[in-house]
Formats: sequence, structure tokens, C-alpha cells
Amino acid sequence: MLKDSINTIETIDKLTVICFSPTHTSRTIAEAVAAGMTAAHIRTVDLTLDRSDEPIILNSGETVVLGAPVYAGRVAPEAVRRLQRIKAAAGAVIPTVVTATYGNRDYEDALVELYDLAVSLGLSPFAAGAFIGEHSYSTQEMPVAEGRPDTLDLADARIFGGECARKLNSSGAFAPFHIKGNRPYKEVKHSGNQTVPEATDGCSLCGECVRVCPTGAVSVDLNARKVLTDPSLCIRCCACVKACPAGLRTYATPFAAFLHEHCSARRDPETFL
Repeated sequence: MLKDSINTIETIDKLTVICFSPTHTSRTIAEAVAAGMTAAHIRTVDLTLDRSDEPIILNSGETVVLGAPVYAGRVAPEAVRRLQRIKAAAGAVIPTVVTATYGNRDYEDALVELYDLAVSLGLSPFAAGAFIGEHSYSTQEMPVAEGRPDTLDLADARIFGGECARKLNSSGAFAPFHIKGNRPYKEVKHSGNQTVPEATDGCSLCGECVRVCPTGAVSVDLNARKVLTDPSLCIRCCACVKACPAGLRTYATPFAAFLHEHCSARRDPETFL
């Protein structure tokens, strides 16, 4: 069925980017890959602030680029939950590129996990890429992949997109291909850490941190004149920290120092076709 389908593909008509991207790096990479595929029509479905359960129905004729961040060597659990809304229409073949973005430490089993998730959703992944974005815990004092994805990363993503488009038009587009990673996936050990991002003195209660929180963990208590963060909902993505216009929101974690010391050497994207 797949071989019959690719024989009719000459150009990419409709391309859909579907992503979960609290600090925008996964979306940036996925959209750069899509740009390199030079589709006639490109749309982005960003699930970061979309907490609905409404199914995302994909139909024949659509090609998809999935984008998700890596947390501790796995796909961010909240990204998995959001992407599970995707449904392929009955009989539809949905060519898919999977992209994982990690903070310069390691993506370990995340790319394989994202590939498997795509298959479980009825999609047909034929290419995969792991790219680097500034780590969520990166600060001016302890930078980790600061400013990434940068110009070189975006150029690499667009080149990869072009390679994906050429593969999609080849006779072996859906042949099995190697992706670095392991099955079963690594087990993530939860430390029980309940620390969350906090506002420092001078916070104006502008509410930007509330607006960008993907899980609704942040709220403003006007009576107490303070910002509250629910540890049970916070996923430590640090979107609120990155978005604070006054730079008055911080996240204190000793892991930031470890990352700065051991994961500062530049890593390059890895792609699989």
C-alpha cells in the first residue's frame, strides 16, 4: 500500500507541522525542516497552549513534521499526551518526519520513542532528526547551548528538509531505516524534586508567566500580590522563566551547574533517512 501511494507523489502539496514547544525551540526546528521541504501549503498546529482533547484528524495528501522536546533522554511526557490527539483518517497514508530537540546533553532514546509514537498514531515516518536547542535550565550565568537553534542549526534543518522531500519522491521512501536509540527506552528516575520556578523581588504581576505556561501551573494571587506555581502541574519547562519581560523569574536547580560544566561543547544535529 505504501509503495503504491508514493508512486503518485510528485510534489508536497499540504504540509502540517505539529509540535509541543514551551520555549519555542522544537517549533523553530520543525518549521525550518518544513521550509526545506518547499511544500505548496504549510500550516503549524502548536499544541503548547492547547489543552483540549479535540482530535487532530489528518487526511490523505498531507505530509507531517512532528516536533517535540527531549526531557531526560525521552520525549517530554506532556508532548506525548498532546500528540496522542493525532488521528489518521481511515485508509490515509501520512508521510511523517519526526524531530526531537534537546539541550546539548543527549537525546538518548527520545527519537526512537517519537518514531514509535508516530507509528502508533497511524502515521508513516520516513525520516528523523535530533537537533539542539538552548537548554531550559540555561541562564546568562551558566549558559547551555545558548541561542540555539542558531543560524547554522536552521540551515542544517532546511537542508535536512530538502533531503526528506527527495526521499519522499524516491521508490524506497518508506523502507526501514536506522535511528539511534534503544528499545526498551531508558527508565526515567524521578527525583521527587518539588522545586519550581519562582518570581524574585520586583515582580510586577504582569501575568506573562501565566500566559505561556503550557499546563496552567502558574497563577497570580492579586490579594497576596504574588505569583503561585503548582508543583503538581509544573513540568519544569521554564517557559515562564524565558518569557519574563523583566528577567525576574528564576529556577534554582543544581543540575544547571552540571550541564554548564559538562555539556557546553557544541553538538551538531544528527539526522536519519
